Amino acid sequence: YSFCTLLDNTMLAVLTVVALLGVVTLPNTKLPTDQYGNELITGEGDVLQHNGDYYFYFNNWGGCAGVNCCNTSGGCASCCFKGPDDGCVYRSNHTVEVYKSDLRKWEYLGTALSVSARRNGTEFRPHVVYNKKDNRFVMWYEDRTSDCECYAIAVSDTPMGPFVTISEDVHMTTGDKIGDFDIFIDDDGTAYHIRTGFSIEKLNSSYTGVTGEYYHFTTPKPSEGPVFFKRNSLYYILPGTGCCACKGGSSVYVFISDKPMGPYQFFGDIGSSQSPFDKHSPLNYVTNAQASAVFEVNTTSGVEYVWLGNQWVTCQLPGNPRNHDLLFFTKLPFLSNGSISHLSWKDEEVIDLVSQ
Repeated sequence: YSFCTLLDNTMLAVLTVVALLGVVTLPNTKLPTDQYGNELITGEGDVLQHNGDYYFYFNNWGGCAGVNCCNTSGGCASCCFKGPDDGCVYRSNHTVEVYKSDLRKWEYLGTALSVSARRNGTEFRPHVVYNKKDNRFVMWYEDRTSDCECYAIAVSDTPMGPFVTISEDVHMTTGDKIGDFDIFIDDDGTAYHIRTGFSIEKLNSSYTGVTGEYYHFTTPKPSEGPVFFKRNSLYYILPGTGCCACKGGSSVYVFISDKPMGPYQFFGDIGSSQSPFDKHSPLNYVTNAQASAVFEVNTTSGVEYVWLGNQWVTCQLPGNPRNHDLLFFTKLPFLSNGSISHLSWKDEEVIDLVSQ
């Protein structure tokens, strides 16, 4: 066994390791572009990891302009209104668009949930999970019609859809508000639904209904937009103060438990700026964004967790269409005790990614 052979094998091993690694950059000051060179269509988002790829689902509100309410009497977070002045928010034209990505390239796959695949009304906050037992993809979404504020469910045999609605009014156990929500799948395949209010409800084995088991908790201030995930043996719920597509974003509250159904302990706000709060300022929150999802990435440092938010009213295209508002990506900085340190603004997030 010659020295040259040993050297060749060593070089091959080094090259193999290098080939498995790659630095990806997720921008926060511009949008990624798809295979056609178009900026991503954005809105409330969700991320599904399946067979080594990421599927990003975004709610498409259409091309109407975002509204900056910071200079009004209500302040930045007062833009969520109904009636004739509402050009986007409570409209019936919303669709769910899907992209496949390795975080380097973004492939537009089309419309996952069309207007014709659901009841006429306003659709918000799509979340997609994969049910291994049934081998199908399940999308929950908020559906607001003239006679119902409901959660609806659509299913598909593929992650790109098309998804078809099978339930238009899911009965929830508690009487909390039908609003922003997230769905978390635990290691044993059990699914949980967390919604503004805040209530956690255990789902049935098909992820299409609730079991009646629930846990309720409150936040320091009225909040919405929860994201729900697990790291090591701890469960995390990160909601934020109210911001209906408002300029400036929201806070990031941290709740942690060693059980998915609680009890949860409050570990502080990691998203507010250090300056005094001013309801007319778009600079109250360091990410300039409202939470949409948290997803895992395999890196040279191990598994890390990326927080994804929507930077509302930031579109840089002519006419400032809402469906091209910026996103915000940041790795969550965990501390040794499992809590999360304060976030900071980044022009981009750089990830030393291990290939999926």
